[in-house]
Amino acid sequence: MINLSEWMLETIREENNKIALHADWLEMERFEWESLLWRVINHILSGGSVLVCADDRYEWFAKYITTNLNGLHSSRPLVPVFLLKEIISNAPIHDCALVYDMLNLSFKDYLFWYIGRPNTPIGKLALGKNPGFFWIFDESLQMTLRLDSKDLMVDYKLIQLYRIFEKALFGAMFGDIVLE
Repeated sequence: MINLSEWMLETIREENNKIALHADWLEMERFEWESLLWRVINHILSGGSVLVCADDRYEWFAKYITTNLNGLHSSRPLVPVFLLKEIISNAPIHDCALVYDMLNLSFKDYLFWYIGRPNTPIGKLALGKNPGFFWIFDESLQMTLRLDSKDLMVDYKLIQLYRIFEKALFGAMFGDIVLE
């Protein structure tokens, strides 16, 4: 039997090692990721809106994005990034044309930021409008970032991707990063 303090130390070290072993994963996806990132940041800086949505498994992450990006305690500008579920909570998402019509009336220029599998109703809705900021699980689609749902580190990777997005967006807004 192990005491809590020893167990905690072992567990912390194991978690740190897991993170370290996967630290370079994004370097291999860098060029695809950079292209997607450039497109969505350019869209926002040009006055477009972003509608964040996810399949059921990653709905928590869509909420995390919108809650943290425009947080109440932030001293930076608000950005037009909205949680789609809050906008179309009662809309029939299986009728894509109807939803697109409503969104076209509501937003001058929007794109979807979708996280999840492509074959869900919300995935089909989001992927039906290009361009977008698509983080797709378990399938390789053109102009998307592919992630593996069986990856034990996938939640860490999602947070890492979000943090990089956030830093890049505000870096570009404040002139610290030049979009080329």
